[in-house]
Amino acid sequence: MNLEESLAKEAEIKQRLLAAIDNGHQLDPKAAGKVDGCMLGNWLHGEGEQKFRFVKSFGPCVAAHDALHAEVEKVVRQINLGEYDQAKAMIANGGSCTRAFVGMVAAVRQLKAELKL
Repeated sequence: MNLEESLAKEAEIKQRLLAAIDNGHQLDPKAAGKVDGCMLGNWLHGEGEQKFRFVKSFGPCVAAHDALHAEVEKVVRQINLGEYDQAKAMIANGGSCTRAFVGMVAAVRQLKAELKL
């Protein structure tokens, strides 16, 4: 698993959210919140869990990733309600979704360092 590549894919979420806001598109909140629906989540809840669940930094990494998807789901719900300013605030620097993303990146990099990947 290339964890840096998976982080890059996770970072693309913000651009998709902004595009949905700009274009007034509805998104599926359940899909956005699905923790195993992305490359990283699929690995964390599959092969990664099988191989590394007892590694000290694995649990916090999973928790941080799951927290990010919970925040993304909240943003999507705001977008679908037409609450674009609220959604933008959540994904802006310092917003709840961005804080969750930063926490997830730190957790993934900690796991990567511990696994020496």
